[in-house]
Amino acid sequence: MSQRAVSIPCEDGAVPAAVLGPDAGSAPAGLFVVPSIFGPAPDLLASLSEFADRALVVVPDPFWRVGGGVVPYDQHDAAIGRLKGFDLRRCIADLEAALDWTRERVDGPVVGLGICFGGPFVLRFASEQRLDGVVTWHGSRMQDHLDRAERIRCPLRLHFGSADPITPPEAIDRIRGVLAGHADVEIAVHPGADHGFSHEGRAYDEKAARAGLDAIAELLLR
Repeated sequence: MSQRAVSIPCEDGAVPAAVLGPDAGSAPAGLFVVPSIFGPAPDLLASLSEFADRALVVVPDPFWRVGGGVVPYDQHDAAIGRLKGFDLRRCIADLEAALDWTRERVDGPVVGLGICFGGPFVLRFASEQRLDGVVTWHGSRMQDHLDRAERIRCPLRLHFGSADPITPPEAIDRIRGVLAGHADVEIAVHPGADHGFSHEGRAYDEKAARAGLDAIAELLLR
């Protein structure tokens, strides 16, 4: 396994991304990750390294146009500050370029992982048939991004915390209702887990985080 930094050409520049997995040739599967507002954090890359022997793992930086890089989890205000003046259209185009780059290097399915901020993006890409499976960890405000849900055909594995104030029980109920007719969806609500349960630090919940990783493994092995 190797970890390296790459620059992926996009509309008017290059998206920085952290890549785990094969150095050369095509991988049997891909894992495309849209991280939280804190960016491609070291603990995230460390946890995803367990998939590097079976997939090309690509974690682009959605915030490269506004400073980019990793913001420590205890600097929440700084991370939120990157959303001021954030250009959503450009971000979507950047992520599409990174996803296309990933697909070009993979022989098999590409699974999308959306974390917090990244949750709505992977739902969007699934509705456009760009992904072969979706996993989300404490996805933020996903209930407001379900207008294309009927177009999603791939498996969905959505993980939430029961104590998450950003995605409270009523929001999860709405998501569950909209996706009730989907052929292959599992929505897991982890008791006592807070928002950011996959992040190293105060909110970390080992059981919920492990379940989220197991969901990725399940879809990659299909």
